[in-house]
Amino acid sequence: MSEATTCDTVLDIKQVAERTGLAVKTLYNLRGRGEGPKSFALRGRVRYFEADVNAWIADAASAA
Repeated sequence: MSEATTCDTVLDIKQVAERTGLAVKTLYNLRGRGEGPKSFALRGRVRYFEADVNAWIADAASAA
């Protein structure tokens, strides 16, 4: 399970696309390759904890 706590905000893939500037299809492709922010399926839909998305963005920014 993710290190995120149960009280974290849950985002859908469209919200993550808006925050990152990536296309939804790109996020699906990253997820399929095991890359990108940590995600999970909830009732057949891809979801992300906000903390995981923020951590992924911070890691990408520090690597640049």
